[in-house]
Amino acid sequence: MRHWMESLGWLQGSIVKRENVAQLLELAGKSNLVNDDRIMLIVASGSCDVANQADPIVEFSIARSIERIDGSFRYNKNPRRLHCNLESAVLSKVCLDLNAYEKIAISKELLPKGIGPNTEICFSQNELSFYVDWLAARYKRPAFPTEFDRRIDLAWKKEKRRKAVAKLSDKLIGIYVKVYPDSEITQSENYAVDLLGLIIPDLSEDDFKTIQIVIDQYKQALSDAKMDVGEVKILTEFQVSVGTLKQYKRFNLDELSYKNEDPLPPELNMI
Repeated sequence: MRHWMESLGWLQGSIVKRENVAQLLELAGKSNLVNDDRIMLIVASGSCDVANQADPIVEFSIARSIERIDGSFRYNKNPRRLHCNLESAVLSKVCLDLNAYEKIAISKELLPKGIGPNTEICFSQNELSFYVDWLAARYKRPAFPTEFDRRIDLAWKKEKRRKAVAKLSDKLIGIYVKVYPDSEITQSENYAVDLLGLIIPDLSEDDFKTIQIVIDQYKQALSDAKMDVGEVKILTEFQVSVGTLKQYKRFNLDELSYKNEDPLPPELNMI
């Protein structure tokens, strides 16, 4: 049996109408947030879970409207915080700030029957993909071998890498590497690596050249780390096949190795 929310169009990523936000916050025991006009609620549960009567709860992300996007929190660069743009039929722009730990869960039995999602504000398909992947990052934990991390950290410190890419945060989706073998090796052995820079479409020539410089720095660091560097490419997400992307993992400024237990940023999940 399907739940009534399905017939009203509720899906993962649906936005709660402004007039219903306070009521849902009260139901979730978050009365302290009721008077915050910046608060918006987004369905975090999967669309199938929303529609299935057997799934008893619906989860919502707590988001806050902000004036402008910080590129450091776009494209899933940070596993704990996300900035995204929404499409709106009534506002010139809608920018949101989300923290991974801020979610509420409400029993479907308690949800006011008949309320529909906000049809005037929504995610674009591309932004929705980033949001969904960001949610999954709390549980999906890809990592590089510890020896790989050790070598590149010796060749180019993480803080310096962070500074190198900071000014490109709104243009560079990520820097990805294919590592072979994807396992621990001895210090006398070498990794073979391919490098991929994933960029947004329609960059200016100057922006592309700046990104090329950073990719060249990564290539040099991998070489200095005694790795065998093969292909080096800079492509948009539309130029990369799903099969190719599956072979890569993303460098990130929070990257961790197999020996760590902290959550990792999501890879760009086009699967």
